[in-house]
Amino acid sequence: MKILCGFIETYLNAELAYGHLPQVRSTIAVSVPEWGESIRREFARALSERPFSVVRYSDMTLLDFESEDALYAYLEGVFDYLFLDGEQAPLPPEGE
Repeated sequence: MKILCGFIETYLNAELAYGHLPQVRSTIAVSVPEWGESIRREFARALSERPFSVVRYSDMTLLDFESEDALYAYLEGVFDYLFLDGEQAPLPPEGE
């Protein structure tokens, strides 16, 4: 999960999560294929195993989710958008 944690901290943080997922998807598309595949594989595993609590995710991104279900619904949307050609990038919760 180390690669995914770095990806989340870099690309899904509070500064970039709002409106920048199209650029993230483009970055993955033009990256070294092995890196993109590692992200996809670890992301899919995280969706299955749910290793992140809302506190841990907030520590990595400064985004606060009200529940783990809300967090993982968002992450599923991100995964669909980035790796399954989803049409619309999900928005994280609004800050207070």
